[in-house]
Amino acid sequence: MHKDGLDRRTFLKTTGVTSLSAMLGQDFAKAAETYGKMPMRTLGRTGLKVSMIGLGGYHAAVPEKEEDSIAIIHRALDLGITFFDNADCYMKGSAEERMGKGLEGHRQKVVLMTKVDQRDAKGSLETLETSLRRLRTDYVDVWQFHGVQTVAELEKIFAPNGAMETAEKAKKDGKIRFVGMTGHFDPQVHLEAVKRYPLDTIMMPTNVVDPHFKSFRRTAMDEAVKRGVGILAFKTLAFGRIVSLKVTSPDEALRWVWSQPISVLISGCDSLAVLNYNVYLAKTFKPMSENQQAELLARTGSHAGIAVEEYKRG
Repeated sequence: MHKDGLDRRTFLKTTGVTSLSAMLGQDFAKAAETYGKMPMRTLGRTGLKVSMIGLGGYHAAVPEKEEDSIAIIHRALDLGITFFDNADCYMKGSAEERMGKGLEGHRQKVVLMTKVDQRDAKGSLETLETSLRRLRTDYVDVWQFHGVQTVAELEKIFAPNGAMETAEKAKKDGKIRFVGMTGHFDPQVHLEAVKRYPLDTIMMPTNVVDPHFKSFRRTAMDEAVKRGVGILAFKTLAFGRIVSLKVTSPDEALRWVWSQPISVLISGCDSLAVLNYNVYLAKTFKPMSENQQAELLARTGSHAGIAVEEYKRG
């Protein structure tokens, strides 16, 4: 399993979305249903229309009972979410398995993404076939190289016998439609990736602390947008530490993220309460003005560093 997956187990015990669920004193279920249609955005040059909030895949395996996970997936569909995230390594594959069951019968209505940790052609092909089987589909819309931390890793993916060879063949065979990359450690790697390679999407930490420390927003996002790469925002609450450390409120934090030039905010939801609340925020979203954004960042600057964004430790 990728180290990103291992780290999350610890975080979820003490911080994160679970603490958000506990603090919600109001039932947002009705509000999530009645505030109109889900706002949609275009996923870069792919041309795909996607919901501005996507359901995070790791959390598909967080609830103890599988039926609770599937209930969250079905509720997301009912509320208008069309973008579903996952990865081969999440909870040793059980996240993909649960999402596959939850999306059965709904596959043509959604944009489905998963990720691969292997950097070589042979290993990545085996992983892709396993992911397709778990997800109960014969193709994924977006396949991303997961957790790329160094330029050397990036070069291995795109070298002869690298994972990009698998992606190119899989596109020809109709098993994937678009190719992307994720990473959470070094924004310079993201910048090099969008400059060097024809990626369709790129996934990066985007939150109100990021601009102050090893910033993906300031380093790589604008270049990616300029090149037509679809931006997928994740770690938008920094494993919940933005909430638990009282950096700012979750509604203000997510509103700032949506005010950036992103296509989808990936939201990890381990309960129906969190899902309802986040969908309510998406449906009532109004962009922050430049002055509002500047004022918020002025308040969050003192939290810069790994106390909030631990994953940038490497």
